[in-house]
Amino acid sequence: MKVTFCCQTTGCGNNGGTATLFHSANILNELGHQVNVVSDKRNMFTWFKLKGAKFIKEEGMAYPDADILIATGAGSVKNVLNAPVNKGVKFWWIRAHETWIMDEALLYSLYRKKELKKLVNSRGLQKFIHKTVEEPLTVVRPGLDFDVFYQMRKDRSWDKTFVLGALYSRKSAKRFKWIPYICERLKELGVEYRLKLYGTRNDPVGEYDEYICQPKPKELRQLYNDVDLWIAPTKTEGLHIPPQEAMLCGCVVIGASGELNGMNDYIWNGETGYLMNDAEGVVQLISKFSKDKGNGLPEISKAGMDKIISMGDRRQNMSSLSRVFEVAVDQDGKIKRDRVRRRGR
Repeated sequence: MKVTFCCQTTGCGNNGGTATLFHSANILNELGHQVNVVSDKRNMFTWFKLKGAKFIKEEGMAYPDADILIATGAGSVKNVLNAPVNKGVKFWWIRAHETWIMDEALLYSLYRKKELKKLVNSRGLQKFIHKTVEEPLTVVRPGLDFDVFYQMRKDRSWDKTFVLGALYSRKSAKRFKWIPYICERLKELGVEYRLKLYGTRNDPVGEYDEYICQPKPKELRQLYNDVDLWIAPTKTEGLHIPPQEAMLCGCVVIGASGELNGMNDYIWNGETGYLMNDAEGVVQLISKFSKDKGNGLPEISKAGMDKIISMGDRRQNMSSLSRVFEVAVDQDGKIKRDRVRRRGR
């Protein structure tokens, strides 16, 4: 099957969203699909290469003929809607509620477009959109690389100094400002800790024990395995990937509560991880862990790891997406055949 990912106006840069998209394209190619990633901008993504799948820079809507055409962000939806029918059955993989791209009212109007089949990357995002729009939304998660992220440490000492971890970002929605607040308050309470960070910028601010800029997969796996408690204060995500990777490596995740935190699919508060309302709540929780000598954390770590594994790896999730494509193409073929028969009467 020929599949086109449309990245018109959104572009492809060094970020988690593009990484997820390129991984998905590579796996779909391995599954036998012919995949193209099309953008009107130069490919700026350097973390890894497309393998088999191809990147095509095209102005306007000069897409290759295909069976499936997928908008990968709100900014590319218009191009997909206006594309000729021979460019494929039209999909939109909604991976976030992108209010930073366009007005919310316009987003909801696009969610209602009958011409698009909608995919969402989490049940949390599906539930949020369904509060306003009664459109079919099929959940398709990207999955993770279980052969890259896994637990190497079997001997975490939960009763000693905690190693905290977090994603460094200056984007306001990531709410990294929680991290220095948490660290300062832990100092005040006499709770010993170390802080390890990673991010895409080479100029992080603040105090930390280790920072890795754009880590390679092995480096990131090692960092997660060095960390005990992963803190994820983000406010707006479709499906938040770093906490999942951390959980596969045995970290206990403390996330921010909220309907668009991107973690409600896999963090059940007090069972597979923790969700707190604010930074002070995180402080008090870590302080309690310290007083309790980490009692109960090994069980949370194991439950969190099992939950992420149960959600499937990349190949399992892209196989599910392939089946969605097959049904859509079959339905589209039937509709076209019915039209031809009606014209012939």
